[in-house]
Amino acid sequence: MSEVIKMDKDDTEEMFQLAAYAFNAETNEKRKARFRMIVEHSRNYGYISGDHLTSQVISTPFTVAFHGVSYQMAGIGCVSSYPEYRGQGGISAIMKQLLAELAENKVELAYLAPFSYPFYRKYGFEQLFEQISYTIKAADWPNIKASKGSMKRVSYEDAKKICQQIYAVLPDNQRGAVIRESWWFDYSVGLDEKNLFALYEDEQGRPQGYLIYQSSAERFVIKEWGYLDNQAFQSIIRFIDSHNGSSQEFHLETGFGGENLSYLMSSPLAEMNVTPIMMGRIVSLESFLSKYPFTTGHKEDYYFKVEDDYGSWNKGIWSLSIDENGHSSIRKLDSLPDSLREDDLIISTIQALTQLFMGYKTGTELNFYSKVKGNKYLIQSLDKRLVKGIPVLADYF
Repeated sequence: MSEVIKMDKDDTEEMFQLAAYAFNAETNEKRKARFRMIVEHSRNYGYISGDHLTSQVISTPFTVAFHGVSYQMAGIGCVSSYPEYRGQGGISAIMKQLLAELAENKVELAYLAPFSYPFYRKYGFEQLFEQISYTIKAADWPNIKASKGSMKRVSYEDAKKICQQIYAVLPDNQRGAVIRESWWFDYSVGLDEKNLFALYEDEQGRPQGYLIYQSSAERFVIKEWGYLDNQAFQSIIRFIDSHNGSSQEFHLETGFGGENLSYLMSSPLAEMNVTPIMMGRIVSLESFLSKYPFTTGHKEDYYFKVEDDYGSWNKGIWSLSIDENGHSSIRKLDSLPDSLREDDLIISTIQALTQLFMGYKTGTELNFYSKVKGNKYLIQSLDKRLVKGIPVLADYF
């Protein structure tokens, strides 16, 4: 007999052994403690075949900030099977039940880090977030004169609250980024003993910037930075430059929002790479669009035909009305109204709709590449009502 079951903290050891085997990871106590922490904050699904745990998926509840709206998001991780059970339907069975339960609870979004893009596309996920990395010789790092205020190295305990406060108000983090709870920051940042922390304070002693980094003779790694004004930015740049005698190169990886910083460097010949990093999908289309922050304009009506192989609740014909103030109403229809023709529809998979409404691509772009089909005028009109800005994600799970 095979079935999907819910796992709890009593099953942590069994789950850990599966994850460690599937990912060829060490099984030391430090890893176990970290794994236990994520399990305790997640909904955990296992696939049992013949009384044995053969596959598992962890779904961690988050909230994300999106242009003034808060969406519920499930962070999907630890998707793993024992090698001899791969391809036998365990993960598909889990994903089918997991997505259905998320939709029932009106969870709008799900994110994950893919080992294979084609594998997760069949579950409705699509490329959504990118990362840009810079590797710069220490001698080529910008040399900036001392600015007002001061940088100081601090402990994680002293940095945590300030990092959280600054992170929460940065513009890039309003485009689909995680609203970080205290436990998540501890898990994702605080547990890494290599992480070091520095804060910038202005002349009045107010924290205006932070830097999370790792340092070695070979490389100074900027794990994350945040700054509220130009003085904070310049001070962080100068602080990093002060390490050019102890590290051979500087390395930064950060969420890509459409802009690179090479033009700020005196020698912009940095090694730069933009890489797809995370996928996402709209889980509950009805809940997502009912809260979506449409821009102001004329009252408009749109009709969508949606394909979603793993979300029957999304599949079908939808009516979307947007009023002058950007408020919307959405409902699912049994069939296309008699007054409409097929040409009046915007036809799309859930994957392309996710890219469209999250701002990763415009409707015009998706239409050109046949990802979204239908009346070009309606697609262009809808583009004007959508918020702008490529989605940015600083977290990884």
